[in-house]
Amino acid sequence: MPSATDVDAYWTSHTVRADEFKKPKDSEAYLEWRFEQYPLFREFTGLWGEHDGETIVDVGCGPGNDLTGFGLNTGADRIIGLDVSPTALDLARRRLDLHDIRNAELLQTTNADPTIPLDDASADYLQCLGVLMCTTSPQDMLAEFRRVLKPSGRGTIMVYSRPSVWYHLYTAYEKLIVEDAFPGLTIDEAFQRNTDGPECPISEAWEPADVQAMCEAAGFRTSFTGGYLALHELEVLRRSWNRAIVDERLGEESREFLRNLRMDHQGLPMRGRWHAGIGAVFHLRPA
Repeated sequence: MPSATDVDAYWTSHTVRADEFKKPKDSEAYLEWRFEQYPLFREFTGLWGEHDGETIVDVGCGPGNDLTGFGLNTGADRIIGLDVSPTALDLARRRLDLHDIRNAELLQTTNADPTIPLDDASADYLQCLGVLMCTTSPQDMLAEFRRVLKPSGRGTIMVYSRPSVWYHLYTAYEKLIVEDAFPGLTIDEAFQRNTDGPECPISEAWEPADVQAMCEAAGFRTSFTGGYLALHELEVLRRSWNRAIVDERLGEESREFLRNLRMDHQGLPMRGRWHAGIGAVFHLRPA
């Protein structure tokens, strides 16, 4: 297991990509472009939502995409961005300044300590998108989410989904079998190297039921929305789905997953009741 500070160092040197915008309109256009890259991302997360007069906390805010979106599209009273990366926080500050968003503040945290530097029951809404599965202590982080949320508060988290095209087709088939990209590694080990960079110290794919159990243990009532898609997953489906189903080199768990996929009216893959993308979204309420 990598050390907690390894995680901080990695995300400081591998900050989520963000363009340096010169004009506010280009920054706003990027937010819409990002929604286009991930079908159902907007719908499942509920961005930007109704937050008039509220305090919003974005844990793992990165270069400030959602902070900017909340600032431009809601009537929030206070917007707080937390991140382990000083590089990301610098980018976020520049982005907020570009739009003259003055009700936002930025705080640096560390993966070595899951404590959120906010008072108990001080937040109306908290989101953490694409962060928990890359940390050393996700259960402790969820406990902190529960602590800082008001009893009437709400939360949204996104983690990487194991029942996804990214896991069972892109990683398990295209990478491990077709390309032989990660010889000797399990699917989980290959997935870690096939998401946020080959040197990423932690990157896990979780079953939705396990995530719900974690959230409930932290004191939340939890609803699973499904897994939103990356456009890359749809490309992988088009080129490899039919071949992978009949390729006996692919493990039975992954072949069964692929055999049970069906398309919705938009042509997006579903497994049972849920969409089968990498972005598993959960909505939380204090129990």
